[in-house]
Order: sequence, then structure tokens, then C-alpha cells
Amino acid sequence: MKHIQIIGGGPGDEAYILPMARQAVAESSLIIGDKRLLQAFGLEADETHIFEMGRMMERLEWLKNQPDSLSAGILVSGDPLIYSLFRLVRRTFPDAQVEIIPGIGSIQAFAARLGESIEDAKILSAHGRNMPGKMLVKEVSRSPKLFILCDNERTPDWIAGQLIKAGLTSVDMAAGSRISYPDEVIISGGPAAVSREKYPALSLVMIKNSEAADPAEQFGACEAGNKDLTCDSAPLLRDSTFLRNGTPMTREEVRWIALGKMGLLADSVVWDVGAGTGSVSLECARHCPAGKVIAIEKNPEALKILYQNREHLKAANMDIIEGTAPEAFEGLQRPTHVFVGGAGRALSGILEKICSYGAGIRILIACVTLETMTEAYSLLDSMKGLRRREIVTIRIETDRPVGSYHLMEGGHPVTLVIAETWNEGEEY
Repeated sequence: MKHIQIIGGGPGDEAYILPMARQAVAESSLIIGDKRLLQAFGLEADETHIFEMGRMMERLEWLKNQPDSLSAGILVSGDPLIYSLFRLVRRTFPDAQVEIIPGIGSIQAFAARLGESIEDAKILSAHGRNMPGKMLVKEVSRSPKLFILCDNERTPDWIAGQLIKAGLTSVDMAAGSRISYPDEVIISGGPAAVSREKYPALSLVMIKNSEAADPAEQFGACEAGNKDLTCDSAPLLRDSTFLRNGTPMTREEVRWIALGKMGLLADSVVWDVGAGTGSVSLECARHCPAGKVIAIEKNPEALKILYQNREHLKAANMDIIEGTAPEAFEGLQRPTHVFVGGAGRALSGILEKICSYGAGIRILIACVTLETMTEAYSLLDSMKGLRRREIVTIRIETDRPVGSYHLMEGGHPVTLVIAETWNEGEEY
């Protein structure tokens, strides 16, 4: 079993590196980190004991091939528990013993400079995540205090510009660059003051909005004609919202229950296998504004309406893959969740491929036919690396007028089979 330590390196200045982090580095057989972090620890890459990170996924794949007897230390900036490599390492090495050496994060150092607490704040990161302007404005509108880790595109001046464009000019802002370094810069004021400067990638923003909306007031269902995929007043989509052709579509009540059972997070990566019209993909895209949805479909007619619905609802975080599963999975980003709405006779191969990505992937299979339900149930009990969590059958009846009376008329039932990938031997 591999032993991996994820070591927090602080915000930049070596004075912020904790003694425990230095001890962990000294005890590691192998050290990986980017050049800036290696220098902060007084290290230099030698390609025998100390290695530069380079391309992250390539380096982690390389680490898989190193002897398990080596204790590996991976240096990360700031605190490993706040938007770092931690979750990626855990997913990539599900069988490894992963130890975390916490550090002082740049947000902590920035907040300390400003004399602000972070216990009442929401924290977002733009690093490698989708953060369109509408999502940013939504978060600022409903968050009394917000900290954002910027990247080289979503810089403080870009954020300020988005707020000015949305009319949020009365919020308080602070932008910080190269926190803890000798050339540290902090600018406070409104969006107009922040927008006048240029900032490097290692920047942060704090936004305080005393007029933030109460989240309890932000609930409703999206009726036809409301095409804003990020609007707070529309967390659920009605069937009438979607464009249609002859392609079958998961009806709204089933879709809403499925979304609840999937347990998505804002940065989840979702595969929708057999996406059809895209109704499930687009629901997921709404619930994962900082994540990604990958819709996989092979039917030409379904693909036509799938592309149209993505454009119709402006889902910037949704990709479409044309192909047959599981072959179409090659090269895709590893999912955190998978919805299987159409597997044909390939269900076994699909599940086997998903299991190969390691533990912790939640899978929901929508079964309409008895054959699919029976096969899914059997595979969950027999396939290594897969365990059953829950099975729910949904029967929906709606009213239909008959003269001056009404009857309740039911559609065919849909069974949701919910499972997850896991490591044999873990506590169930």
C-alpha cells in the first residue's frame, strides 16, 4: 500500500511553513512539488529524490508506477484542505494511505491582513473550475461575505467588471496579490477601484454584500420561457422548458427524484450515459455550476435535439460526446457521478469500465424495462468493486378529464438503481 503525505506549504513566504510540514518533507523518500514550492522548502529537483510536478495528471500516473515502499510527499500551496490536490489524490490512489499535513492558506493570510474572520464566509475557487459571470453574480448576490481564489483569467479586475456590469457597485471589495511575499499588494474599495488595476494569477478577492438575498427566498421551478440556467428562482426545470423531437425524455418528476438521489455538489463531474434530449444533463449542469457534465449519446436524432437544448439553455459547463458507451469513455475526465439513462445491452461493460476508475463514484441507473432492472440488480450483487445502495420504484399518476369527472392516469413505472464504486474490504 502506498503512503502519500499531502503537505501544506503555506501562502508563499517560507516563514509561514509549519514545523510539521518540514518534518514530513525530511521523512519522505520522494518529494513532488512545483518549482515555487520546492524553493520555499529550500529544495531543488534532482530527478532521483525530488521531482517537479509538471503536468499534474502525468506526474500522478508516474507515481502509480513507483514502488509502494517509498513514502511520497506531495507539496501543495496553502492549506491542503481548501481547494487543493487532496481530493484528486484520494480519487487517483483509492487504496493508498493518504495523510494530510495542514498548512496556512492564502485565504487565511489574506483575511488576517484585512482583519476579517472567515467563519462566516463562503469560499470559491476559479482554479480549473467553470465560473461564468452569471454564476459569480449569483454567488455575490446571496453571500454576505465571499472569498475567491483567482486564476489568470478570472482576476480581481475581471470580477470587479462583472459586478459593475450587473449593477452590484455598492458591495465592498478587497483584492490581494502575492500574499506574504515582499511585493504583496492589497487594494480595498468598491468594484470601480479594484477594476482600475491589473493583477497576477496569484490573487484573491473578498466581497462583502450587506444586501445579500436570503437563500430561503430563492426557490421555485423553471417554467417554459425561462432560459437562464443559473437563475436562483429556478432550481428545477419543467418538461415544457425543453425542445423536443421524437426522442424519449425522462419526465420531470422522475428527473427531480433522480437529482435528489444523486447528491450532486457544486463541483461534481457528471456523466450522463444515453443522454437523449439532455433533460438530465441540463438539470445536473444547473446543480454543478463549478463542475462539468458530459452527455454521451450515439443516436443521430437524439444528438440533434441534445445540441439544440444545450444551446437553448446556454449550458456552458456541458460537453457532448458522440459515441457508444463504454468505448466513448476513453479520455474523459473521471466522474464523481454517473447517470445511466440508456445502456442498451452494454450495461455490464459500462459498469465494469466505471469501476476501473476507482472508489467513490455514485451511479444511478434508470430502469424502464424488466430486463434492464433484472440485469442491474444482478450486476450490483456480482460485480467486483460495485455495491448497491438503494433501489426505488417511481409510479406517477396525473389527472385526466373524462366528461365532467377526472381520472388519475398512470405512466409506466421507473426503477432507480443506486450504487457506488468501492474497494473490497472497506466497511460497508
